[in-house]
Amino acid sequence: MHASDSGPGGPNDLTRLIDDAPWSGYQKLVLVWLALVFAVDGLANQSLGITLPAMIADWKVRPDVFAPVTAANLTGVALGSVIGGLLGDRVGRRWALIGSILLFGAATACGALAQQPIELMIIRLIDGLGIGAAIPNGAALISEFTPARRRGRAIAIGMVFIPIGGILAGGLGATILEMLGWRTVLVTAGVVPIVLGLSFIALLPESPAFLLRAGKRQELDRLLARCGIAGTASREFVIPPLEKATAPMRVLLVPEVRRATLLLWGGFFTCLMASYTIFSWVPTMLHMLDFDLTMTSLGLTTFHTGGVIGALFSGLALDRKGFSTTHMALSGVAAILALTLALLLAGDVRAAAVIFPTMLALGFCMSGLHNTLYTLAANTYPTAARATGVGMAAAVGRLGAVLSSFTGVRSLEMGGSFGFFAIVALLLALCGLSGWAARGARPGSGEPSPKRAQA
Repeated sequence: MHASDSGPGGPNDLTRLIDDAPWSGYQKLVLVWLALVFAVDGLANQSLGITLPAMIADWKVRPDVFAPVTAANLTGVALGSVIGGLLGDRVGRRWALIGSILLFGAATACGALAQQPIELMIIRLIDGLGIGAAIPNGAALISEFTPARRRGRAIAIGMVFIPIGGILAGGLGATILEMLGWRTVLVTAGVVPIVLGLSFIALLPESPAFLLRAGKRQELDRLLARCGIAGTASREFVIPPLEKATAPMRVLLVPEVRRATLLLWGGFFTCLMASYTIFSWVPTMLHMLDFDLTMTSLGLTTFHTGGVIGALFSGLALDRKGFSTTHMALSGVAAILALTLALLLAGDVRAAAVIFPTMLALGFCMSGLHNTLYTLAANTYPTAARATGVGMAAAVGRLGAVLSSFTGVRSLEMGGSFGFFAIVALLLALCGLSGWAARGARPGSGEPSPKRAQA
């Protein structure tokens, strides 16, 4: 074996082999299965918000009684992102993902048994653990099954199914909430992921890179053959030193990736703080500006609609233009749009025909920006720490989401609509700079070259 054969990027590098091969029908089928995971993840996560008004009426309590319930859910998602990532790197993405789906499916269904808010709080904490654990393992599997030239769009397709799952939750609530009650909605939202998780025991394959690291060579060769990569039995695949690590959390802070890790965390933190500031407070802000309740809901729906389109667009842009160009363009335009909204509303512009299209464009850019960060995270770390790396970044982002509860209301109190969107614009600019610097912190880790991506 030549020295060049044994190094990363050589003919005995498994990642390079998958990158250079065609994107097979089986690999695309795996992407479809993983997109369904993100859909049921969004369905379970949004089921609480859909059923909350009915619970308040049924239990005859004030809305603020449920604040600890929503906080427990967010806390569970953050913890689950870390724990799920660690489990995925230790026991394999397949079983960590199946376990997380079954956990949040069962917990969502068990919410129907709750008789008081304290019981629901405990259940939603457990629910959040499963919801959070699914994301890093799903993202890692997509990354490891997809050639680099198609990875951006593949992760985008997966991630866009999270808000689609939220849309499904809304449809479920609109269909059966009034007729059958909130308990039936929760049972239905829980049974669907349970069925999917059980089917994955027979259907879902393990990551090729994880099989190599685990020494399961025969299983790896069979899987590669299903992916259209035959004749690998005689190859001596090389496992780089970082791929052999047994303590994935430590890998995140080794000298080669430490700076990238910290900057990536900064990107996730500012991106999710900006996003959840919008999610949580835009309806309230619009109501303060004398928009009626229908229009306040429409404003947030418009933002989410732009997000679905933007997530898909960002995947195509990542594959064609690379990370740096796509990330900086989306963050820059998003910051300008947020600042534009600040100036419009400060200037007493209230026309929905002006405000809502700007909100649509802002949602487009912010969702795409979020997707670029997940793509960067999935490409920054070696197999031994990939799920942990994505999970930790997502967990730090959730801390930003929690803090948005305070930044949103304080910005409204201190600066009104101008201060609100000015803070969002600042966060988006910081997110852009953090992601750009993280990409440059570890050469070659963040993106395939655009030229190769178009091959």
